[in-house]
Amino acid sequence: MSTRSVIARVTGTEGAFKGVYHHWDGYPTWLGHALWKMLHDQFNGNLGAMLQFVIDDHSAGWSRLDDECYCHPKRERDAEPAGNWFTNDNVEGSGVEWVYAFEEEANRLYVRDQNHKEDAGIVELGEAEPDWGKIECGESLERCGHYAWKHFPELAGCRLGTQTYLGKRPLEFHDAVAFLLAGRRYVSTGCGGNSGYLNGPGKRFPRNVLVATVKAANGRRLDIPVAVVTAEGYRPYPGVAWVYPPTKHNPQETIVEPGHSTD
Repeated sequence: MSTRSVIARVTGTEGAFKGVYHHWDGYPTWLGHALWKMLHDQFNGNLGAMLQFVIDDHSAGWSRLDDECYCHPKRERDAEPAGNWFTNDNVEGSGVEWVYAFEEEANRLYVRDQNHKEDAGIVELGEAEPDWGKIECGESLERCGHYAWKHFPELAGCRLGTQTYLGKRPLEFHDAVAFLLAGRRYVSTGCGGNSGYLNGPGKRFPRNVLVATVKAANGRRLDIPVAVVTAEGYRPYPGVAWVYPPTKHNPQETIVEPGHSTD
């Protein structure tokens, strides 16, 4: 996936760096591991030689470290001019999510999580390879943005995010797994939209409602209004209840009846 990152050198002042852009798969469990493998397998631990190759010899940056750079692209139209440097001064607001800043003199790597604006880990390059999962998500999953099944395999198929499953974020409308209507349960497919966009020939839904494509017990798919759109958020459509999946601290499904709202 397009997880944007920067591969850089520490430039002397605390927190300062200068490096090149990396477009795909920039999260630690991929790019952190890939940089570690490149350093130890391809460059035999010679950090200076690796940085010369990754940064200086490919100053236009990378599409993906093991596949294609922008200065020697497979397609000419993908080329970028050299010297599009990223630094601590221009990385904010750029869309970059991770920074990998190498300190050659100390043989060390600093990993920064730009989304959370915090340092995620310090990697001693002469020691054993770190647990990139903990650097990416935090020791207690405090930074994790994955679906919960990534860390809890028993939740395979569940669409809850890790933070919601752990109770650190409230359940929201998009977390509903089913809807109850007239005593019947309809499974959410995750598809649908606002009635203003869906109304047309043969479809006349009420205004300002969210319409979900659901699956009935017999497998039939149909579109039903499930939420009223208000200035404060969403609330269950009259006669419809939302069904939320269990969470870590609540092993039972949560049912939200009409009269309640969520943003």
